[in-house]
Amino acid sequence: MTTSSPGLVRQIAYDLGSVGKYPLILLALVLMSAFAVVYVTQMTRATIAQHDNLLVEQERLEVEWRNLILEEHALSEHSRVESKARSELEMVRPGSGSEVVVSKH
Repeated sequence: MTTSSPGLVRQIAYDLGSVGKYPLILLALVLMSAFAVVYVTQMTRATIAQHDNLLVEQERLEVEWRNLILEEHALSEHSRVESKARSELEMVRPGSGSEVVVSKH
């Protein structure tokens, strides 16, 4: 039995070239679409994780800002400023009946 038949690889290549062009192109497009979906999904997950981290950081900074505002109000309170002026700088209020100290330069 010595019949001459084309090789299997040659037959597959011929079938893909003539009849199977469109299914092969569609298969390539489906695979590219699947890889694109996987890539976009991964990028979306990374972006959501980054957004969550930024929200946590924003909340931390807002708490710090509120604490700084409270501290600023506490430090600028009139009675505190007055007591610091009297004790550390030895200042007196004019017209309060205290002696006026004049420093000599």
